[in-house]
Amino acid sequence: MKSLPKADLDLVAKYFQENNINLEKASFLISGVTGFVGSWLLDSLMHINKEFGLKIEITGITRNASKVDGWVDLASAKNVHIIESDIRTQKIIEGSFTHVVHAATPTTTATRAGDLGNVFESSVIGAKNLLEIAKKQDVPPIFLHTSSGAIYEKSPSSLRHIPLSWPRQDLAPSDGVDSEYARAKIETEKLIEAAAIEGTVKGINARLFSFMGPRVPLQEHYSIGNFMYSGIYEDEISLSVNPATVRSYEYAADMASTLIYVLGLGQPGTFHIGSDKGYELLHWAELVGKVFSKPVKNLSADLAKKPITIPYVPEHDARIPRGLGESILIEEQVANWRDWLIEKR
Repeated sequence: MKSLPKADLDLVAKYFQENNINLEKASFLISGVTGFVGSWLLDSLMHINKEFGLKIEITGITRNASKVDGWVDLASAKNVHIIESDIRTQKIIEGSFTHVVHAATPTTTATRAGDLGNVFESSVIGAKNLLEIAKKQDVPPIFLHTSSGAIYEKSPSSLRHIPLSWPRQDLAPSDGVDSEYARAKIETEKLIEAAAIEGTVKGINARLFSFMGPRVPLQEHYSIGNFMYSGIYEDEISLSVNPATVRSYEYAADMASTLIYVLGLGQPGTFHIGSDKGYELLHWAELVGKVFSKPVKNLSADLAKKPITIPYVPEHDARIPRGLGESILIEEQVANWRDWLIEKR
């Protein structure tokens, strides 16, 4: 795993300071700490702890602790403790925690390891185990589940933004990765809601959408990541899905900033994390092409003649201040990501 740009972490710190977030002496338990979201949270919390002397303690759970060694000096980071374990079987973790973050759901081909059950179990059984740990705390902790916009019922193409009030899907078990991922998130949301009603946790379901920036996987089902892969390794930007599909991509530093804001707020409920600025995938491909000075090869132009697919763009959550990355031009964000990829490859 590659270290994040200091400029991005400084954005998180500035947002933290400007919005008066209080996490002094907080103690975090984070599952999936080497995944995209979990690693951004770990690095961001470590950075603000160093910048502001917050005395934050972090316990991270991962199935592959060696990944952390590439970017965290655990010998000197005395406030960070890594447990190598599978959250599906880890039922006991000693310690006092003010915040629990469940970010362990495999979304890439490598982390799923060909096991579809892994997707559902890591989310649902993992949540059950973490909730049992949370129930043993003297004070009900803030429990944040990194859910997804994938939980929503399909919306009409005329709907530009998906509101928080949009209904969840009702899904049966299937052999489709996308369906099982959505079902896992829905069932996990229900667990968090029930625990919040019981009063054992202050439950938060943070519905995450799409993101861009360092550590977004390349060559996966993330279109923006595939465009960046083409920019780095190919002669042209390959667009192999419906170019009229509408997506928004929030810069990863803003994702981390707003998640930390929600954690500091500590208000139970459901939140949106993501950008409300949607564009067609052709626009995103052309933007990446411009940054890399490479042409776009539209392999699916004929698909644009079909009915426009449902936009995957969230309604902005007015309870959360907008991230500071929004003040940076999208083209500059992509260029910064490009530079990081080139430097770290």
